[in-house]
Amino acid sequence: MAVSAQLSKIRTPTTPTWITSSRKDMWLGLLERLNSENRSFQTFLEEYAAGSDITLSRRDVRNIFAIDPSKGVIGTIIWSHARGIRVNALSLLVRDLPTLITLMSISDFGEEELNELLAQPGISVPTASKMLSACGKTYRGMPAAIIDDNIIQAIENTALSHDFPTVATLRNKSRSRPMSYYEAYLQDVTAICEKYNITADLLDRYLAEHALEDLSEQSELKSA
Repeated sequence: MAVSAQLSKIRTPTTPTWITSSRKDMWLGLLERLNSENRSFQTFLEEYAAGSDITLSRRDVRNIFAIDPSKGVIGTIIWSHARGIRVNALSLLVRDLPTLITLMSISDFGEEELNELLAQPGISVPTASKMLSACGKTYRGMPAAIIDDNIIQAIENTALSHDFPTVATLRNKSRSRPMSYYEAYLQDVTAICEKYNITADLLDRYLAEHALEDLSEQSELKSA
């Protein structure tokens, strides 16, 4: 199975992409443990939480960032850490929030800027990719698609691997060379999107949410 065989599903998603939900009281509890007078996170939660939960999609975060970058950055942190974050890491993010907002004002990230983002506590390549994508950024001119464990599994260990020739040169090295791997992934994503006239948002959403399920179903049909 190649990407070309799934274009109809990729182009017509039935749900908003990358929705995460977490407990409002979990975040407030973490924030209460900080020795900080900065109440930006608490204000964000009061504004955007619905009842006891804070639920955000990638589109929500992107819209918030477009209106108010400072709130958008907070939104990306909460959205990309739905299970919570270590108190010491959150403390440093709250402390360095002005620096992070300034960094996220850059439209097109390069290696230096991505390294600076990755130097922030609790931000790995998957988390950084979510933050860049949610804020509508590019990396070296390429749309900043999201990458996570599901996507890595789909593009390395299934028939879809033929659509990702640049990634193939680094296969099984994603842990030891995360930045090189991410750039290779974006190069392949950009090529696929240009070839089939789709967006990176649609492609990474499909790879993360449906590709493994589709391939599993196809395998079962063949074995039957």
